[in-house]
Amino acid sequence: MKPHNPKERLALMARKLYRRGWMEGTGGNLSLREGSTIFITASGRAKGSLLTGDILEIPLTGDFPDSGELRPSAETAIHRALYGIFPETGAVLHVHTPEAVAVSEWEEARLPLPPLEVLKGMGVADPSTLPTIPIFDNDLSVVNIARKIEERLGGEKTQLPVLLIRHHGSTVWGRTLEEAHRHLELAEFCFRVMVTRGRRSR
Repeated sequence: MKPHNPKERLALMARKLYRRGWMEGTGGNLSLREGSTIFITASGRAKGSLLTGDILEIPLTGDFPDSGELRPSAETAIHRALYGIFPETGAVLHVHTPEAVAVSEWEEARLPLPPLEVLKGMGVADPSTLPTIPIFDNDLSVVNIARKIEERLGGEKTQLPVLLIRHHGSTVWGRTLEEAHRHLELAEFCFRVMVTRGRRSR
């Protein structure tokens, strides 16, 4: 039976993604939104053994409450930005995979995807249109990355619920945790196909 508690759901998802090799060590971060509250994984916690006590509740906007030794994920600003740009979003997932890192180096600003059938699972009716994924440069200041995301995605039509941060990983979003997980699986499938084919053959 699927747990209803948002912290239990996020902890379960973190352990699942860890087993797939997508959240090695303490890497990556996950969040759920309920109204004006975000449930988000704490910084520096091993995702393979994540517990509900490793997940914090923070407001959608404004300052974080004092949570003692726990701090919200370093990428909290990116999660907040995506919830603000896409108000229907209920979950944001960020993982580090070799394939996402590899393809993030192939283009400067947008990564065109091959016409794969799985794109229909992310809302692309015709995969032959070769939708693209925005790429953002990494930055020691996550706030700067979040600002660039707001500037670009807030002002242009987004084809897919996915973005890449160069040399870092992929971030996806969805209306529910299950939908975001589906988007993640499909995006990562695309990246694996592209890496397998090689840059010149896509």
